Amino acid sequence: MNVSNLTVTAGNDEFYPTPEPLAVKLLSMIESTDIRNILEPSAGKGDLVRAIIKKNYTKYGGRSTDVDCIEIDPYLRQILKFEFSEAGQPEIFGRYYALRDKYYDERTKKEQRELDQLEEQIAIIHSAEVRVIHDDFLTYNGVKRYDLIIMNPPFSNGDEHLLKAIDIQKDGGEVVCLLNAETIRNPYTNTRQHLKRLLDKYGAKVRYVENAFVSAERTANVDVAIISVCIPREQERTSEFWERMKKAHVVDKQNECTDVAVTDFLENMITMYNVEVAASLNLINEYNALKPKISRSIKGEYSSAILTLTVGTDGNCCQVCDINKYLHQVRAKYWEALLNNKQFTGNLTSNLQKKYHNLINKMADYDFTKFNIQAVIEEMNSELVQGVKDTILAIFDKLSVEHSHYPECQNNIHYYNGWRTNKAHKVNEKVIIPTYGMFSNYSWSKQTFSVTTAYEVLSDIEKVFNYLDGGMTENIDLDRVLNIANDNGQKLNIECKYFTVSLYKKGTTHIKFKNMALVDKLNIYAARNRMWLPPNYGKTHYNGMSAEEKKAIDEFQGAEAYAKVMADTKFYLFDATASLLAIEQKTEPAVDETTGQYSLF
Repeated sequence: MNVSNLTVTAGNDEFYPTPEPLAVKLLSMIESTDIRNILEPSAGKGDLVRAIIKKNYTKYGGRSTDVDCIEIDPYLRQILKFEFSEAGQPEIFGRYYALRDKYYDERTKKEQRELDQLEEQIAIIHSAEVRVIHDDFLTYNGVKRYDLIIMNPPFSNGDEHLLKAIDIQKDGGEVVCLLNAETIRNPYTNTRQHLKRLLDKYGAKVRYVENAFVSAERTANVDVAIISVCIPREQERTSEFWERMKKAHVVDKQNECTDVAVTDFLENMITMYNVEVAASLNLINEYNALKPKISRSIKGEYSSAILTLTVGTDGNCCQVCDINKYLHQVRAKYWEALLNNKQFTGNLTSNLQKKYHNLINKMADYDFTKFNIQAVIEEMNSELVQGVKDTILAIFDKLSVEHSHYPECQNNIHYYNGWRTNKAHKVNEKVIIPTYGMFSNYSWSKQTFSVTTAYEVLSDIEKVFNYLDGGMTENIDLDRVLNIANDNGQKLNIECKYFTVSLYKKGTTHIKFKNMALVDKLNIYAARNRMWLPPNYGKTHYNGMSAEEKKAIDEFQGAEAYAKVMADTKFYLFDATASLLAIEQKTEPAVDETTGQYSLF
């Protein structure tokens, strides 16, 4: 027996089943697209439930739906339980089994179409879990979270039902409700006035429908209002542990005395680290104390807990022995945040940044403290000196000898007889390097050139010149320059910080350096490191050199240019041992305007 069209018993004056056209209007007021857990608190015989299940299945590709129902009428509760079971659909399932059991070649085309339709109906039925969980919505005290509460409550006290639904969703969720229009139009009672204030607070949408039940299963001459209320989920909850630990660390900081000079940025990172660790350890200890009380068995003293606390994503329960595992991960989080700060490590070339990040796991063995930050930076500076040397020499080779075998790139390099070698070379003012993937092969592409590829080609060159320059040249943001050129359709003579660059579709990038003194500095650095210049280069004036030494100087640059070097050795003789990371730099973290918290990640 299908009971979906049964009429209400005479004694239930409040029951007005939602007609299908009105149900469609209610569903159209739903704003969220991710609706899985639903409450229907005045479910009747399931008209709205059936509509939302069908919509979720057909519109969102077979999505499953979990529906809790509340219904005060015991007769209607029985209908609900029966209607959403296989027993409640005898015609559908009976006909389906009859057609399914026929051999394929025995079915007519009409029967096959019918079978396909029945399969979809059954799939919709099976896509939902529908259960009756309570009788009177106004006495319901459950704590389950719902994505949506959709309802057609009794007209006599619909305002109370809607207030109850909004209260359930106060931590975030959606409510779509059908009310007598007078409840909204004429807020003459305290309850209605309170409802109006809440609807205004949450920016509720209201749609009026005239004579909505004039042709319904149970008719009524009434206008209705469909109300849609979307309450955003709280982005950040207040944590008692966090607030208590934060206050404690403010007091500790006021009493703290240290000789280590750090910036406000690092001070705030260290404070956040200390607060997070203290609050988390508090939580872990509280959990470990609670764990025996929430075991899976009432009598099972040693059974596992229902609620688990994990560290990381591998699913291992957090026990006392896992505290060290937690500390390792949270330390790594803060060390990584420090290394991701562009002002802190942005001047490092890509290979050096990679080397830095490979050390994070090692750094995670150390607390994120002032002492350790200073010690790690000093250690890493010393480790990175060789990295800087290697990077400068790699870029020197890229701009000179690496591509010189290409006919178009032969002028990159200038050969000379160096100190006891005839294989020395240096970079010229203009350089051509082959590049690939700079221009799209697709006709639909709107880009003049690939900004990402251009940045990858040029950024390490620029950073090497940053090392050599020592911050003397006014900064020009490379990424911004390339994006502007791309937007303007410019490929030639793009003005960057240390050079102008032209990009050609044949697969070459032409670089012309602006400051030849920096090019000289690069050539001097490479020549000294590869012993192409006399050992006393930069220490002895030209006139004090031997004939052999003078010959090497003449080949490399000449006596006049060498005199300029001797006059300004601080500039020309680059020292790679200088600190790459300055802990005293004025680096400020971004501040979230909503929360006022420092954003470090």
